[in-house]
Amino acid sequence: MFTLHPPTGCTLHLFRHQSVSGRVKGKLPSVSETFVPGLRYQSQAHELWALIVESFRGWEERVNEAAAAVGLSPVSAWALVQLDPDHPISQKELAARLHCNPSTVVDPTDRLEDAGLVIRRANPADRRINVLIATPRGKQVRAELIDRLFEPPEAFRRLPAKEQTRFRDVMLAAVTGTGIPPSVGSRPQSRRSRAKSEAPTGSSLVMP
Repeated sequence: MFTLHPPTGCTLHLFRHQSVSGRVKGKLPSVSETFVPGLRYQSQAHELWALIVESFRGWEERVNEAAAAVGLSPVSAWALVQLDPDHPISQKELAARLHCNPSTVVDPTDRLEDAGLVIRRANPADRRINVLIATPRGKQVRAELIDRLFEPPEAFRRLPAKEQTRFRDVMLAAVTGTGIPPSVGSRPQSRRSRAKSEAPTGSSLVMP
């Protein structure tokens, strides 16, 4: 069995304002009792990761509902989502995307084929290998699944555009291991602050 890797959370406790009010004398607040009773944050990174994990709670329910809406099992629905309509792949390649054994994807792809969403065709480059091709109906269902699965939660939509950009950049840096852009995490200077920092100091003034 493969795991449905959540791309984003649906409960979205990420924006709870507990990070300031919950810290007393250098101690970090505990995770909500409904998540992991008694767990306390060991660092800010620990707190952030715990909140992200907690936000995954609604993902399974979202997958189940999206799959049911198109008449598929959650496993078959996620397999269909992982098929690129413009670049057919083999079952082995699909298994690699789903992080599972190739034999595991046989049943869900069979079900997709029976439903008329996918067809198997010999790979023109190597006719010993079959590739999975989404049918026109399969492409339509896949698009519907993606719309349902990746509809931004209300907590994201309520964030100002600048905060969305800042959060996206930080998460991209965390996922890809790249550096955080200089603009992220730093607040723009006010006019008064800029004027003060740009003003010449006494030592820089040259008297005629």
